[in-house]
Amino acid sequence: MGLFSKKKKDEAALDEITPEIKVKLDKAAERGNQFEDEEQYEKAIQAWEEGLDLIPEPRQFYSETVWFLAAIGDVFFEQEAYSRAHECFDKARGNLSGEGYRNPFIMLRLGECCLELGDEKNATEYLLRAYMMEGKEIFNMDETGQKYFNFLRTHVDNIV
Repeated sequence: MGLFSKKKKDEAALDEITPEIKVKLDKAAERGNQFEDEEQYEKAIQAWEEGLDLIPEPRQFYSETVWFLAAIGDVFFEQEAYSRAHECFDKARGNLSGEGYRNPFIMLRLGECCLELGDEKNATEYLLRAYMMEGKEIFNMDETGQKYFNFLRTHVDNIV
């Protein structure tokens, strides 16, 4: 069986995210966002993980998985838990919906995590991908963003 045929077969076997599940996913996302706004990060992560649990297996085929993983990863990143953040963003990047790899925020966070973990080669790759998708604006140019942008400029020619 060719790769295309296998992919079509796998896609056909996927459970649909029903309107009922979609409502529950939206509620889990909103709860997580509210907890994050209230700086109750463990509760936010728990709400988003509950949302992930609602997504049918295999989860890596659904774009909704990307958003929950990115939210969880972002909280870990902000708490400087770079290894855990990297794990979330790497799973999001590898999502078979293709959403993760085309998402500049995920590329940015992966690059930032890689740099914080001492992996300059992958940091350069992911930061460059984010830059190519969104330009300099993706770095927000606050003190933290400037740090990552400056790293990229010193490792890639013609970044302005």
